[in-house]
Amino acid sequence: MINFTATTAVTTAVTTAVATATDTTSPGNLKWSTTATTVMGNGYGSDPDQLKYADGLFIEPKTQILYVADAANNRVQKRYPNGKIETAAGRPDGEGGSTPDKLTSPSGVFADESENVYVADLHNQRVQFWQKDAKSGKTVAGNGTTGSALNEFNSPIRVLLDSKKNIIVVDLQNQRVTQWSLPYDPTKSVGTLLAGGNGAGLNPYQLNFPVGLYFDEPNNILYIANDVSHSVTQWELGTYGTKSIYAGIPGRPGSSAAQLNGPEGITLDKYGNLYVADCMNNRIQMYCPNAVYGITIAGTGRMGNGSNEFYFPHDVAFDSELNLYVTDTYNFRIQKFERIK
Repeated sequence: MINFTATTAVTTAVTTAVATATDTTSPGNLKWSTTATTVMGNGYGSDPDQLKYADGLFIEPKTQILYVADAANNRVQKRYPNGKIETAAGRPDGEGGSTPDKLTSPSGVFADESENVYVADLHNQRVQFWQKDAKSGKTVAGNGTTGSALNEFNSPIRVLLDSKKNIIVVDLQNQRVTQWSLPYDPTKSVGTLLAGGNGAGLNPYQLNFPVGLYFDEPNNILYIANDVSHSVTQWELGTYGTKSIYAGIPGRPGSSAAQLNGPEGITLDKYGNLYVADCMNNRIQMYCPNAVYGITIAGTGRMGNGSNEFYFPHDVAFDSELNLYVTDTYNFRIQKFERIK
């Protein structure tokens, strides 16, 4: 579910029963509070502490600064551990555009310890680099035009950097993930295909509107959430790398423990557990290594605005203490679930 500007509520209720994290033991024996506190988001708006359909979420490991792609405000906001909130990229007032000082529907964000940010600038078909305190950004991937050539994007929605500072981008409507090397040259730079590129489909070697990404660099594996096939693909990089469905049942959306419905953001913890923002099911699912069934660790499975509920969650992240953070997109807030064990 990737429409950031829709205002009509979905009327189909999710009626499945769900387990909580306190019902089971995972690698690391992890448990979280079942209710959250709001760490960002004071309703719908463009004030510094407000959000409009926030999407991608990232917590920088060393500084513990939280970054969120505030999509309909055309900006990236950052929250320091002391609670201070600032704009990291884009116009603070939310004005969008394609000039270097503006963004249009930014959807993914990655940051380094120096507070420089990389932004998947969805509707401008580019990835922008903003230095700390900069008033404008620089293009580091894509040429700003919509297309399927390897120097183009068709809706870049997630971005991350590996340890060699290669830029890895989820190219949503081109059904692929590409890698870009620095320095960027607008006349010469092209991406290298890492995953997908075989059209949309349900096979392990195909992506189907990829929206979430995690790179397990030590094992050279990409985890990719496919919105339309309702699954997470495990894509081993390399010429003969294997491709397999890691979570969900391709083409069969649902709310059982084995199913997903419109999965969005994903992440892994240090124990190898996979976490999925199961958007249309309004829950966060945890998959222990090699598990077939997910465990609901946050959300009730029903749409709502209570402290234990979501309205289309779009991304997940952890801080250094493994507290869980969730972009609760249509409630215009970021929720924190404290780790209790």
